[in-house]
Amino acid sequence: MPDDNDMLEWHPQTDPWRNWHETVSADIEGVYIVRYPEDNPRYGSDTINRCTRQIQRALTQAKSNGIEARVVGRGWSLSEAPVTNGAMLDLSRLSGMKPIRENQLDPAYPGDADAKKGMWLVQCGAFVSEINRTIESTSFKRSFHTTGAANGQTIAGATSTGTHGSALGFGALHDHIVAIHLLAGDNKQYWLERASHPVMKASLPASIGAELKRDDDLFNAALVGLGAFGVIHNVVIETRPRFLLDTINRDADLAGAKLKFDGPMRDVIKTLDFANHPLLGSLDARQPYFFQPIIDPNTNPVEVLVTLMYERAWDPAHRPDYRMTESQFGPGYDFLSVIGQLLELFTPAVPFFSSVARDQLFDTKARPPRSWGEAFGYKAPRTKVASGTVAVPLDRALDALDALMEINADVGPTPVVFGCRYVKKSPALLAMNRFDTTFVVSIDGVFNNTTLAFFDAIPAKMEAAGIPFTQHWGKTNGMNAARIQNSYGADFASWKSARAQLLPDPADRAMFTNKYMRDRGLDG
Repeated sequence: MPDDNDMLEWHPQTDPWRNWHETVSADIEGVYIVRYPEDNPRYGSDTINRCTRQIQRALTQAKSNGIEARVVGRGWSLSEAPVTNGAMLDLSRLSGMKPIRENQLDPAYPGDADAKKGMWLVQCGAFVSEINRTIESTSFKRSFHTTGAANGQTIAGATSTGTHGSALGFGALHDHIVAIHLLAGDNKQYWLERASHPVMKASLPASIGAELKRDDDLFNAALVGLGAFGVIHNVVIETRPRFLLDTINRDADLAGAKLKFDGPMRDVIKTLDFANHPLLGSLDARQPYFFQPIIDPNTNPVEVLVTLMYERAWDPAHRPDYRMTESQFGPGYDFLSVIGQLLELFTPAVPFFSSVARDQLFDTKARPPRSWGEAFGYKAPRTKVASGTVAVPLDRALDALDALMEINADVGPTPVVFGCRYVKKSPALLAMNRFDTTFVVSIDGVFNNTTLAFFDAIPAKMEAAGIPFTQHWGKTNGMNAARIQNSYGADFASWKSARAQLLPDPADRAMFTNKYMRDRGLDG
């Protein structure tokens, strides 16, 4: 057996580390890069064990040096959740994936016949866009139920920070995951499942040296774990049959008048009852699979752009096209970076810019039917893009939007647009989507001081209005210990208790703790 020492590389860092969008930087000691074995073996228990040894070798070194160790996938997070002053573990080259055979499933697995056909074992570094392309292929004919919009993240990075989805009838991206292979420090491994949802026969965890733990609280804590529980090396995801989406993008009614944030639109946003809207009720008799109103807060009266997607059966003649499409401003979006600085000096230009940015940041062109992976494939990066989120119960959707409009009036005009999504409740203890139907407002625009002031004002505004809320852990947020306690109640304590159970050694907990966690009381 090869010693595999060349799978692990240490790169001291003299320049600050920067995230993918260049909105977060940090002085770190260095980066451990763990590579897939050079002989490119089949992805299975032997390969997993070889990778595990190198990951834990890196953890041993970090622990002996008394420094933090945080996993970084693609560095896609817009918050400081993955940031450390110690060592980063780059696992983005560990991208194995394979379908699970039905005879590997525990006899008590509660999934139906279709679910049993669509189980996948996926390594932590696989990009969401890569998984899309693989499972949607003619060989497998499967699909995610939902994902984020850009999908340049790794599966472990995206789910650990609670990336939400956008399907009206499903939860967040992490709600696909039903088993977790966790490296809890340098010498301990767990295979986590819910007791209420057993998945794999014990032989698989045994083959990779992981202790099988079936416990709902432990699993639901680690599922949105923020990197605090150790290293998620592999996950098992449930998928669905692949399908196509018919897309309708509208920013005007049948007479050509701009869609407004008026009474009928407000009613649809709050109730998801499309039948009574003079335009939306006439577009398609089917219930949408996806609905996103995009609100431009800097127009008067306030304008809305609507995207609706309707599910249809897969067409055997359809050939997915995953090629990237670029804005007219080209890769890098330097236009956005430059204009962000100019708008701090010339605030009257914001309404004009907001209209341009709305069209550039969100695709409004008519499209032929597409698969989920085509519609939500990998997008090119937009540097210096600001992004924050607030999530509330559906019955408080309009209250939240009105509060955001008031913030914009107070600190703006702010070069942002509001993209509204709908996500079903998750059992994950610290999931953003914790309400029966969670109304998510994704606030996207230019990274500048005005936008940051807007984000800073959101939590206090929601509290003053008495609106229950959560925020995306991987985006700009104002969560602190008091707000987490108020938002999550007993689940906050259960999350910390689960962390203490899975990481009983204080040295391990310290290694997987960073400033982001300490500032939010997540360090326990």
